Amino acid sequence: MPGLADGVDAAGRYATIVTQSDRPMMILDSLDRIVFVNPAFTRVLGYAPHEVLSRDVSVMLSAHEADMPALREFRANLGARRSFEIDLHARARDGRDLWFCSAASPVGGGAGTEGETVVVMTDETQYVALRDLRMEVMAALTGAMDFPGVMGLICRLIEDITPDVVATITVRSEDGSAWMAGRHAMPASVAMAWAGMAMGPMTGCCGAAVHMGDEILAADIGSDPRWANPLRDLVLPLGLAACWSSPIRMRDGTVAGSLALYFRTRREPALWHRRVVDACLLLCTLAMEQENARTRIARLAHYDAVTGLPNRTWLREHLQAGHDGDGWDAPTLIAVDIDRFREIGDALGAGGADAIAIGVAERLKTVIGGDDLLIRSGEDEFTVVTGPPRPTARPGRAPAADRDGVLAVDHAASLAGSILRAVARPFAVDGVSVGSTASIGICVAVGAAQPVETVLRHVQIAVSRARDAGGDTYRFFSPEMNRRAQDRIILAGALGEALSDGRLSLVYQPQIRPRDGALYGVEALARWHDPAQGDIPPARFVPLAEESGMVEALGEWALRTACRQMAEWIAAGIEVPAVAVNLSARHFRDPRLPGVIAAILAETGIPPSRLMVEMTESCMIADEARTIAAAHAIRALGVGLSMDDFGTGFSSLANLVNLPLSEVKIDRGFMGGLEQAGTAHSIVNAVIRIGQSLGVTVVAEGVETRRQLELLDDLECPVVQGYLMSRPLRAGRVPHWLAAWQCQAGP
Repeated sequence: MPGLADGVDAAGRYATIVTQSDRPMMILDSLDRIVFVNPAFTRVLGYAPHEVLSRDVSVMLSAHEADMPALREFRANLGARRSFEIDLHARARDGRDLWFCSAASPVGGGAGTEGETVVVMTDETQYVALRDLRMEVMAALTGAMDFPGVMGLICRLIEDITPDVVATITVRSEDGSAWMAGRHAMPASVAMAWAGMAMGPMTGCCGAAVHMGDEILAADIGSDPRWANPLRDLVLPLGLAACWSSPIRMRDGTVAGSLALYFRTRREPALWHRRVVDACLLLCTLAMEQENARTRIARLAHYDAVTGLPNRTWLREHLQAGHDGDGWDAPTLIAVDIDRFREIGDALGAGGADAIAIGVAERLKTVIGGDDLLIRSGEDEFTVVTGPPRPTARPGRAPAADRDGVLAVDHAASLAGSILRAVARPFAVDGVSVGSTASIGICVAVGAAQPVETVLRHVQIAVSRARDAGGDTYRFFSPEMNRRAQDRIILAGALGEALSDGRLSLVYQPQIRPRDGALYGVEALARWHDPAQGDIPPARFVPLAEESGMVEALGEWALRTACRQMAEWIAAGIEVPAVAVNLSARHFRDPRLPGVIAAILAETGIPPSRLMVEMTESCMIADEARTIAAAHAIRALGVGLSMDDFGTGFSSLANLVNLPLSEVKIDRGFMGGLEQAGTAHSIVNAVIRIGQSLGVTVVAEGVETRRQLELLDDLECPVVQGYLMSRPLRAGRVPHWLAAWQCQAGP
């Protein structure tokens, strides 16, 4: 019977399809009970046939209250005996949530099949997971969550739906370095180590993805060349073996960061990982563009559109935040009002006025200090926020108390004078030379901190006084400080007389090798005693010499005096190995310096090896090329070269490599924290190790306690200097101190 045979073959084919299908299938009777499930049902949901057969269909559905309407609709459609599709929330045997698009078709006709329904289930769990991820992130983007919070949320949601994966989001900063904007399972210590790291082809998958603009896969971090130490040592101890990083592109095509998935086994990403990352890359782009827009809006409110400088609103908030914080150290405010600015604007137009404002801003940047702040506080006004100067100076460095604001007044007056000279040079606007001057008001905070609005009002009063005086000058708010500024001018004249009349002197502080107690050398420090004003600390007279153009003469005097003294010690048989003299940055910009040193050596007859010239780190800022050339010329004479106060400002390993140094001095500021295990101890240890590797002698300054000396000895610091060994000595006292020290140190 051909018809019967055809029916049997068809039934067999249908059975094969049902059995081999990757979609879960079940057959329900007229009472909504499960009477059949295929192998895919068991594989996907985890229920064996005997666990669900003859049981109500709800056995495999979620019992969550929110899913009850869908279940009621499902039953109603079954009862109506019609084909339909519906989304159902199911619960796997192991408790996992699953979502299915379920297509139901009634079975008609044959005996024993009346009222049965075939349900074919399409697994949409991953689709629903991605949909929910998008919805949750979009809700965060439209809510109050900040940028790091959104990025961290994306990482957490990725880890929730992709087991055994650790997600991170790296963002490129304006300077090209990296910071980990998003993480969840990744430890905070890794994020901290990542901060500031340069992006490049050999900086792990994240840095390479940003640098190259392509996805980067390291199936085995341990052997991938992009993961050199210390990057490799950051992640391997966490059990992370592989990394896949994809670039995050902005709408204009620029690469702003990368999204990385770390795996705990050596592997490549699966299709599901790619779907998740594709969905999240767009969300990362939206979050970054939103953050950029938020930053631009904030910048418009707090920054000047013409010069790009912070504005008066920013200044007020900055001062208030400092005033409300702990340890408020009230700064000095210097308001620079451009004379006749509105007249210039009327003559040149808005574009010309903007050009003048930009020109003034650029000139002010060249004269203020590295720690000072420059603000455009008005259409015709700029404000400089500057702190009190460090209580050290060159070539001497006796500490100077500043409770009455003497140093602050000196610093502000010096800076105001530099500003006046900078602004006075004509500006060229569209081929027209435009001259201008400035009226400068200064408010130096001394004693208890005043309210911010009071300080701002006081500096404006000082500006008005400078303007009333005819402009092109500066005035302090306090009459007392104006008198001090006048005294400073008088003091500058007295310094010139003292220098020409030989009323300055040098004292010498010994430097000791702690291992054997031997004298390493002495440092020459300048001192000035004025008959009328008494002892003037170097912190006052050295800046005066800088400003008044006497610092070159002061340095040459110190070199000649120290070398003459060394010649006397040599003639008397006093064993002082070397004398160190500190020179300013201006000396190293003078091409005549090597010749001056050579002439002094010839004049005094001392061996070049008995002289050490000290330079500060700031020398490298002013003119690096000229400084390096001068340093090599000095070393060619056979004179030693020392980098003073290393680690306090501008130094880098490149400076140590480029300069022919014979000595590096650790700033005394690190000695205070040396006795605690922390940053100061680590920095001192690092500098000593660097000195050892480069063959450079390291000198630790400011050693005042026995414990500091013991710690430095443990760290193998070659040379120490400080009050513990000796205060600075007059030249005549050096032989007596040396004899007493040698007796104390023993053979």
